[in-house]
Amino acid sequence: MNTLTICKKTAVLCVSLGFTAPLFAQNLRSIAQGAEKVFEAPRAARGIVQRFTFPQQTVDNIHRAVAAGQLDRQVTAEMLNVQPIAPTAPAPTTVVAAAPAATQAAAAPVQHFSTQQFRNFSLVAGRPVEKELLSVMLEENKFYAPEIDAGRAIRDQILNISVLEEEGQLALATAIQRNIKNHTLKQLLLKNLENYDIYNMALDLTDYFCLDKAFEEAAFDYALRHPHQMNLNMRRLMYNPLVDQSVKTRLRYFLEAPSIEPQEYGAFRSAIRTAHLQYQQRLSAAKHSDIIQAQVAYYENFIKRLDNFIVRNNGVQPKWNTANLKERGLFDEYETVRQYDFINQFNPILTYRKQLQIVWTSAKAPRTLSLDKTVELFEEFVQTTGRRYPLALQDALPEGAIPFEQEELLWDSLDKWRTQDEAAIKPYLNTIINKYLP
Repeated sequence: MNTLTICKKTAVLCVSLGFTAPLFAQNLRSIAQGAEKVFEAPRAARGIVQRFTFPQQTVDNIHRAVAAGQLDRQVTAEMLNVQPIAPTAPAPTTVVAAAPAATQAAAAPVQHFSTQQFRNFSLVAGRPVEKELLSVMLEENKFYAPEIDAGRAIRDQILNISVLEEEGQLALATAIQRNIKNHTLKQLLLKNLENYDIYNMALDLTDYFCLDKAFEEAAFDYALRHPHQMNLNMRRLMYNPLVDQSVKTRLRYFLEAPSIEPQEYGAFRSAIRTAHLQYQQRLSAAKHSDIIQAQVAYYENFIKRLDNFIVRNNGVQPKWNTANLKERGLFDEYETVRQYDFINQFNPILTYRKQLQIVWTSAKAPRTLSLDKTVELFEEFVQTTGRRYPLALQDALPEGAIPFEQEELLWDSLDKWRTQDEAAIKPYLNTIINKYLP
């Protein structure tokens, strides 16, 4: 069996210090017959989407904002000391059924909002370019996150090798074939793996994916070792609408040159730094813009108001069917925030949205009955009052109408079941109405 003993500590030291290391093994016999193809990187398997595509409308909106100077305001060093939005798993969501028509009608009409309510609604439901930018950048990060995680996992696997046998070599080749999207990188890794060149495999993975290494240094080193090639973050910048075309053109000059001479290293590094800094500054300008900070302040305030109400309400969520206007207003606010979640999927709002969801789901839901008990109480209501549907608490009982002692509980229970499963409860209600009413 073909084995290779590798000093893991030496490999890590070589990567971190940048020393040139000899191949870990030479003149080892070839892989078993029939397995050679695992080290080939054909271009055929191109159903894989390698690049995130920014929506054209978003690109146009960002370009207009850049041209207007909207994303070029000065930001402090403290602002820039914030890492770009990191790849994250999608925020956990709690499924909340849509409100019935009556609830929607109460939550939505902007014309009835006070000035402050309208401002709050605009913060949540509006889609300024800053919000659009932060949302699409989070999507871009999520697109590349699995590829980066896979690259890190492969590198960690390499650096943790103590003995590499044919079986382990083939497993690594399979992981590279499956998870590395870039054709050139895949070729380099497979060739080095076939030659047991573990050092250069780890080095290329480190620089291509910027693993524990500054972007500017990684991009520079990767391009010098592999002329005309870009690491992943450089590729991302070249397609990012936050970076000016003139800056990208300057980078292409070096990337497309026959070679980069040592006297040009400083200019090349400067071009990389300019693109990266422009990206960081404009992203930070959006994140710290007045509109985003106002939305953050609104969420903080709403979370506090909602939590205070729940504490005073014996740990029960606010509801729409109430004579308490403050309670109904809190319910409507929550429904509005929930309804417009789809345009607020970005940092830092995601953090506050998670906090809000915790406050809401940790509280008890208003008391309601089971489906069977709801149908049973509805039948009693129709028999007793001769009415077709209970009234909400804010609705006055018509003159001459017969009141029903459990009307609030019945309305809440019907609201719950009609929201969750209209098809299940509606036949029962129709049968009861047809049975007792003309």
